Amino acid sequence: MNGDDNPAEGGGRSVRPLLVLAAMLLAAMPPPLGSQTLTPVSETAITGTLANLHAEKRVVQSGRWFLVREFTIDFAVKNTTVHCGELTTTDATEAHELIDSSGQAVEFVDKGKDLYITLKTGRRIKAHRLSAEKCPR
Repeated sequence: MNGDDNPAEGGGRSVRPLLVLAAMLLAAMPPPLGSQTLTPVSETAITGTLANLHAEKRVVQSGRWFLVREFTIDFAVKNTTVHCGELTTTDATEAHELIDSSGQAVEFVDKGKDLYITLKTGRRIKAHRLSAEKCPR
């Protein structure tokens, strides 16, 4: 072992700055694709009924041992007004829970271009808001 490898001898580099840099990089990374359900909803939620669901499933990548399916679900949440949204996900459980919630009461928050929906199961879904012309009928 030479003097450059041991930080205690004073001539080497410390590992601590590298660990701090690695921790900062990990904290700055975007969340994985399936973590759409972890979005916190901090504003007051409005209750509405989930209706007019239209689901589409397609294979976006296939390999020798696996298939990646992408689900696109258009929906409407009705209370005094109609709010329309679209969810695109590769998480089959998330897609099926949304589809199974058709006709049920859900809580939602309309935040600009996004709708945050809380299903009866407790799952939180972030969906893209659609204009009235693209609303499923």
